[in-house]
Amino acid sequence: MPKDKKIIKSFVWYKDKRYFVSTIERDSSADLGPRRYNETIVWEWAENKNRGEMLTQESDSQGSIKMHNEICLKLYNNGVVNEN
Repeated sequence: MPKDKKIIKSFVWYKDKRYFVSTIERDSSADLGPRRYNETIVWEWAENKNRGEMLTQESDSQGSIKMHNEICLKLYNNGVVNEN
């Protein structure tokens, strides 16, 4: 099995909050569908420079850099990934 492959990672600031956005390519555990997929995870960045609370986890078989950048832009503009 191939190892996880780093695609892109970003640090985003919104007002006094910081976020860590990471996209990797990894193996799928599903029997059907793509065997490899891209996963983007967003964490709040804690005061001690460690990952804080995980805010969202998104996956996509294609377009991972586009999805990653869209998430970063939402965080930069609004400080949220998904508006409720």
